Amino acid sequence: MSNKPVGDVRPSQVITTFGPGAIVDLQTLSVVVAGIDEWRKSDAQRIQEPRLERTLGVKCFYSAPPAEGEFNKRPGTMPSYLFPRYQVCSNALCGTLSEPSEHNFKRHETRPIFLCQLCGGKAPVNPAPFIVACPSGHMDDFPWRDFTHRGPTDCKQPMQLKSMGKTGTVRDLMVKCKCGQERSVGDAFGENKHKIVGACSKKRPWFGPDDVEATCQHTDKAETLQRGATNSWFPVVKSALSIKDAATPVGKVISQADPDIISEINDLSDLSTYWKLLVKKLPELESYASDRAAILEYILKNRGEIETDEIDLLLPEWEALRDPDGYSQGERSDFFSQKTEVPEKLKDVISSVIQVRKLLEVRALKGFTRIESKGGPFGGDGEEVDIAPISRNPNLDWLPAVEVRGEGLFFEFNGEALDTWSQNPEVQARVRMMIMTIQKDGDASESLPPTEQDIRDKSRFIVLHSFAHTVMRSLALDCGYSGSSIRERIYSSIEDGREMQGVLLYTASPDSEGSLGGLIDLGTAERLGTLLQNALRDVTRCSSDPLCASHEPNRHRSTNGAACHACVLVPETSCEAYNTWLDRSLLVPTVANQSLSFFTPKHLGWL
Repeated sequence: MSNKPVGDVRPSQVITTFGPGAIVDLQTLSVVVAGIDEWRKSDAQRIQEPRLERTLGVKCFYSAPPAEGEFNKRPGTMPSYLFPRYQVCSNALCGTLSEPSEHNFKRHETRPIFLCQLCGGKAPVNPAPFIVACPSGHMDDFPWRDFTHRGPTDCKQPMQLKSMGKTGTVRDLMVKCKCGQERSVGDAFGENKHKIVGACSKKRPWFGPDDVEATCQHTDKAETLQRGATNSWFPVVKSALSIKDAATPVGKVISQADPDIISEINDLSDLSTYWKLLVKKLPELESYASDRAAILEYILKNRGEIETDEIDLLLPEWEALRDPDGYSQGERSDFFSQKTEVPEKLKDVISSVIQVRKLLEVRALKGFTRIESKGGPFGGDGEEVDIAPISRNPNLDWLPAVEVRGEGLFFEFNGEALDTWSQNPEVQARVRMMIMTIQKDGDASESLPPTEQDIRDKSRFIVLHSFAHTVMRSLALDCGYSGSSIRERIYSSIEDGREMQGVLLYTASPDSEGSLGGLIDLGTAERLGTLLQNALRDVTRCSSDPLCASHEPNRHRSTNGAACHACVLVPETSCEAYNTWLDRSLLVPTVANQSLSFFTPKHLGWL
């Protein structure tokens, strides 16, 4: 591994696009980013976010090592390995396909580029266009020799990769060996694609060219991918807003308690022993006397002794966002918010609107997947996909992360209005259809039908999610930000004591685009009502209607109802649920369904 730089990526891209295990196509090379074991860390890179640390079970986070100085004079900071190792000569008359151990290509003395020796050492080479990967995250070079010879071979003759130029498809690419064997690359994408490439090699090139894992859960599921395919690397990212001292009502009280006393509490018996002493110093704790189990749970979760869940991560943010008077930390802090007026015609369904003038989000990379992305809320096909590690050490106490700043608008919905609407039999029937689509083929007979609680939970999320997408698309037209710069954060839960029903639409970018002020300006009383009504009216019709509005989840085996790219879908980088669980028919009246919508013609200003 050379210490010379071969390319540039932004720190934020290490979390979202080019993290450990991802292939980076540079101008002259293709490399795979190395695992974080080889990162150089310093105090300047350290990021602290206690709530996210507890959720992920680590002690801290580090941002990507920064690069300083001129490109050709500075050392590289992000380690990487050459991948794929097979290269193809760019000379169309040559087309030699080879890898370094065959010594047909030689690296340039000063530039990060390989030259073909069979062409006189002048023609540069390009990375081979295909690789092999499996759902467990393993990745390897395409087995060019075995593929060409239709089985294991000892042949060492030179190979060529040439295009026949007939159809423009992958079948035009022919691999030829000087021994006379040849084969179309299109064979690797047919019905027998798993058998053709053989069993998974279990290789992890992001840990080094020779790293091989002991086992693979998908050894017979290896398949061919294009080198730059988007499904070759899906990041598994967790994020949290930096809400200092914000917690649940119980947690806010406990955070003021004597830490020496709290450290002695390990069970309910200990809590009872120290209860009078705690109440003496914190009289407001007496109101929680009947809820000591919740107090103990908070203490143990805060120490990391009890595993936290997604709601534990979101609930403190929910409390802070809906109560700016109690939690906003001022203009010079990382979290500053204030209330604005709810539009008159929406007051019965939206309880409050908050302008979040400043926020700080920490995004941490937990791992990655290949072939399929990790399922979003409520599961799906990707829920069972293995998360590949980004470190050889399974007990590593830190993860890579990035801090991003921005602004946003928070909408708190009326929980009673959502519950009343979700009791509509037609609504329940449609949500039930959407839930049933995620049952695996062959397992449907063993799956229990969704309960009333399941339907209530999903219907609430679908409305919040569809509303978020609808307003995001409208904001992008008016606020000056691009569509991909606006993100959503859905707060949805029906669990007793942890109910949430809200949406945060925000910009969070490592550069200046995250806080230009255009988003919160649309949250003023003069502009918000018109913005929301126009956004909701826009999705009552779609340019793909009546096909879009008539979409039936059960017939198309989709967790979406009336939703397409022409109406409510947004860039997937903006959506936390991979553009699933959307249905504008449950949001507003459409040409196919007039009686399902949460927002009525009155809310849209039609009455």
